[in-house]
Amino acid sequence: MTSGRNKGFWRRVRNGLLSQDQVMAVDVQLEDDIRKIEGLVGGYLRSPQDEATRQALLAELEKLDDQTARADAYSNVKAVLVRYQVPRSWVTGATSGTSTGEDVPSAEFEAQVALVKAAKNAVRDTTAEAQSALQRASDELAEVRRREAGG
Repeated sequence: MTSGRNKGFWRRVRNGLLSQDQVMAVDVQLEDDIRKIEGLVGGYLRSPQDEATRQALLAELEKLDDQTARADAYSNVKAVLVRYQVPRSWVTGATSGTSTGEDVPSAEFEAQVALVKAAKNAVRDTTAEAQSALQRASDELAEVRRREAGG
């Protein structure tokens, strides 16, 4: 992992995972929270009746909601700063002007967002349909990563 100064904020580049597709800077904490959810989704899909696994996933989803709320609040502040031409961060999910960004292919980030949405639905609605939608989102994220890796 390399870090460097770019556009007024710190960025972490994931080596070997970037393609020629559009890449976006995503807040490192947001990306780490999403990765934790990805890991928990695998366990949840293997054993959706396990209440401890469901609660762990639910707790991480709530943590992600808190992170997203902080990012939304900061985004609202940025909107005001634009009017006064104050420099700001261009990191998705940033919670401050000094948020560290990580380069993530946009297709991967979109698949991660779809996975998080499906996970939220699956922990609220434990029907076979919701579980199936979560499995599809997980499979799609894996496929996007395979394409990004050139496989």
